[in-house]
Amino acid sequence: MTDSALNEIGVDSILNKVEYVHNTLNRIINSTGVGFSTRDIEDNLPELDSNIDIIDNNLTIYSNVLDVKNLQMFDILLGNLQGQLVEWRDLLFSYEKTLAEMSNEMGAFKHDTLLRSIIADSAFKSLYGNEIQDLKSKWKLAKKTISDNLSRINQLQASVSNEYFTTIDLQNKSKDLLKKVSVKSLGKEDDYLWVADNRSDSEKAATRQLARKSYRGQRKILHYYFRRNADQQLWMLLTGALFLIWVFRNFKRLGNDNIASKPLPFRFIKKVSFLATLVLLFNIVTLFDLHPPTAFVSIIELLLVIALTVMLWRVWPRKLYHYWLIIAGLYVVISFSAPLLAPDLNVRLFFLLLNVISLVFGVLWFRMLSKNTIPFSLMVKTISVIYIVLNTAAVFSNLFGRLSLTKIFSVTAIYGLTQMIGLTVFIQIVLEAFDLQTMVSKMKGGITAKLNFTKIEHLLMRALIVFSIIIWIMVSSISLNMYNFLYSSVFDFLTKQRKIGSTTFEVGNILLFIFIVYVSNLLQKGVGSIYGKTDAAWDPEVKKNGSRLAMTRLVLITIGFLIAIAASGIPMDKITIVLGALGVGIGLGLQGIVNNLVSGVILIFEQPFRIGDYIEVGDKKGRVLDIGIRSSKIVMEEGAEIIMPNADLLSGRVINWTLRNDNVRIDIPLSVLPGHTFEEIKKIIVEGLQKNEYVIMTPDPEILLLSLTDKAMSINIMVWINNVHRSQAIRSELLTDIYSVFASHEIKIA
Repeated sequence: MTDSALNEIGVDSILNKVEYVHNTLNRIINSTGVGFSTRDIEDNLPELDSNIDIIDNNLTIYSNVLDVKNLQMFDILLGNLQGQLVEWRDLLFSYEKTLAEMSNEMGAFKHDTLLRSIIADSAFKSLYGNEIQDLKSKWKLAKKTISDNLSRINQLQASVSNEYFTTIDLQNKSKDLLKKVSVKSLGKEDDYLWVADNRSDSEKAATRQLARKSYRGQRKILHYYFRRNADQQLWMLLTGALFLIWVFRNFKRLGNDNIASKPLPFRFIKKVSFLATLVLLFNIVTLFDLHPPTAFVSIIELLLVIALTVMLWRVWPRKLYHYWLIIAGLYVVISFSAPLLAPDLNVRLFFLLLNVISLVFGVLWFRMLSKNTIPFSLMVKTISVIYIVLNTAAVFSNLFGRLSLTKIFSVTAIYGLTQMIGLTVFIQIVLEAFDLQTMVSKMKGGITAKLNFTKIEHLLMRALIVFSIIIWIMVSSISLNMYNFLYSSVFDFLTKQRKIGSTTFEVGNILLFIFIVYVSNLLQKGVGSIYGKTDAAWDPEVKKNGSRLAMTRLVLITIGFLIAIAASGIPMDKITIVLGALGVGIGLGLQGIVNNLVSGVILIFEQPFRIGDYIEVGDKKGRVLDIGIRSSKIVMEEGAEIIMPNADLLSGRVINWTLRNDNVRIDIPLSVLPGHTFEEIKKIIVEGLQKNEYVIMTPDPEILLLSLTDKAMSINIMVWINNVHRSQAIRSELLTDIYSVFASHEIKIA
């Protein structure tokens, strides 16, 4: 381009072009200087490579010594490592793409004829020489930073990709070994026991060498596990610390005077419940990681057995405790001997003897449980039967050369038994901690003191039992190499799309809907305790809050239903279909149910009576104990509870004796022998009435003369009392008081 052509373009356009190039080069330099940080990858890649090497070495060992737990853990860890490598690889690819775009921008500048002419123009050089020199310097710097970053990122990409493909190979290897475990455990691995021979010295030496390598591999993978899962261990310690502080704080709030005056009914917790906290943590450790190393599981179970041994010493009867010591001894022997199980006659005979001893002990232990009652004995008995069955299976597996099955059955049997005993102690620890909280809440008062702790404890115990059973199933299924199968089966069953006509649904969504509605129903039943509602039929606190209680229940049911719809993912068009079907159902036979539901809502808002009111419906008379959504409960004077549909209460003739107050008038007829005037008798009767605290003297009692003969004077006493619920008892008290004053004034009753 000639000088005249540049002049035609104009100085402003030329300067704008130079400024644009200048800004672009600055942006590239700044971006390449700080925008491509790979420090995290560079710092963590060596550690990740070391971890992959540890897994690789252990998988080489487990090609000969198959361990289900460790293989499952390796599979999970390799999947996590792959996820990290994919994240790094995507980040590096994005960096490379950005650098390539920057390089293309600089290439476009290089081929820009206008820019080249500007730089070559002598007149422009003379005027803007410094700016041109600055552009050239920045060009070189930008080119160098792009080249350096590309080189560094390409090297990291190569390393990350290499590690990624290594993890894929190792994961395939771990999956193949897991399949090999399944096939090998079901197939015959060695000769039948009655024809088996002792192995040669060289084979025994090779077995010992392999065992030593296995233990070294266990130590390495355990160190790696602790490093990688430090956050989970921190959460576990935090959970234990919170429980310890909670129990300690409640004991402190309870006070030494209260503890000294009345011994506390606690067997497992005390002011500093360190041992109870350990038992609690060792039981729930499975929740923090479903696939820990075998060595980690063995250590945790061993610590649990030690903690239980110390704790049960002061709780269980001596004979039962001696049985526990045998269980602890069998656990130690089996857990440390199982990795040594090899196709050697002496080793197999040792395990056969061990399983037979365990089998005989299991039978004796079961009989002992039948004679000695321990908490949650049904759970322990059930697991004891499974313990006997698994040891029987281990004996036959050993006899027929299935050594892997022998190991799996032996370990699962003893782990399952100790785990269940630990879980029953765990339940008792949590319940005792809850009882301690109950005592503190009742002592301190406030809104929590009104809670119905008996019902809450019952629900808590049921929840803990279900929780413990789930934990036991998880631990045992992992030991039996069945967890993944069970999990995938349950997951597929819950999430599989099913179709009825044109409607698709998932079983999981339906169960979630039912669960949320069930929980909301439990809440609306239990919320009464907050408003003072207890099992006592004549609690005066309830009447004051009765309408609010009924309203709260209605709100809880409504909100629970709406949350259930939202959480289950049921579309609104399906709800419309359900409501349409409900309308048809109402027309065909649900009128009564819907009528009762609507009547319940009307009763809540209209309030013709409240909880605690004394009402009369037909020939039934009693106090309103509860107003539900569909029906209400009335307690009769005899103590019987009547469950009455709300529609009958709304449409029937209801007499409310306590709509405004609890006052009621009672009549007391008397016959008095002659000897005193009627006015004297009236004064004496009033004297007797004034002695009773339930009598209302305003309005004044009415004492009427009904009939008069030479043999008797018939009198009727009409008096108001302030407690309709005790009308019969108060009538009896008044008769006693009147008889007393009559006797003191020598008045005789006919």
